Amino acid sequence: MLLRSNLLSYRVLRGSCTLITRHPVIPLSLHRRFFASGRDREYYWVTEEAEQLIAKAYNRHKALNDTSLSFPPALSLKDRIDLEKLQKPIHFEPQDWVDRMALNLMRFLRVFTHAFFRKKYDHHAVVLETVAAVPGIVGAFHRHLRSLRRMERDHGWINPLQEEAENERMHLLIWMQVTKPSKLERFLVLGAQAAYLGFYSALYFVSPRGAHRLVGYLEEEAHLAYSDFLRAIDSGEIPNKPAPLIAKKYYRLPDDATIRDVVLCVRADECMHRDFNHMLSNKYKENRINSPPEFLAADLRKEEALGQDTFGQNSSAK
Repeated sequence: MLLRSNLLSYRVLRGSCTLITRHPVIPLSLHRRFFASGRDREYYWVTEEAEQLIAKAYNRHKALNDTSLSFPPALSLKDRIDLEKLQKPIHFEPQDWVDRMALNLMRFLRVFTHAFFRKKYDHHAVVLETVAAVPGIVGAFHRHLRSLRRMERDHGWINPLQEEAENERMHLLIWMQVTKPSKLERFLVLGAQAAYLGFYSALYFVSPRGAHRLVGYLEEEAHLAYSDFLRAIDSGEIPNKPAPLIAKKYYRLPDDATIRDVVLCVRADECMHRDFNHMLSNKYKENRINSPPEFLAADLRKEEALGQDTFGQNSSAK
């Protein structure tokens, strides 16, 4: 498409256009839709260093389609040390009433979990991961049916959402080997999962944007919870036992890995879920739901030598 030079100037990078100057005759709605806030990065609320680190730690999207990559690549000692840098929490500032509603809802839900578990971080993780595995599969379900109903491509949303749910399920299986939930906690898990499944399914039907934003904020809370878990281990409140075998196999940790190493890996996963869902919510807000999802550090894949299609971009044809 040709545009007159006195109206608008674009820079094309990886199939997306970045606004250089805007002439008054260009509709403001069009400007906001594609160039909101003048930002030039999809994950603008995350520092570039954190973006690269989170993406490197969460390098497993292709595993759904390639059985030879059933587990993510092994993390080196340097990688595990670098995961400490993710201790600083990242917060997506709410931009309108939908974001504020999602944030306040998250704050309401966390009151009950904090009151019940207090400093039992390992038991908290079991219940947290049981509920955390719901949004991804519900989102994939809705996107799958939407694709069938509209008889058109999904543009690569389904597989990453399914993978998110599977990742959270693996977290649960890992923590089940670390702590044995009581009967009361098991009953709480059943009730919480049933209630959250019905609530989140209805929310996604009414407002997919609000649903993804809520997950983003819940994952922000998960990051804080796992950071508290680490501090409890470092202070001696929770013994730093050897990591369970399932965690060593899943994360390809060395034989001498400990629970602390597992918490670092799981916390990095939650960072990915946090920012990925915030990004999907932004896509709904800007009416870009028929475009492939952007993955953390996608523009830096080659520089980091992460391999072809590491971030699932081959799924955009689906």
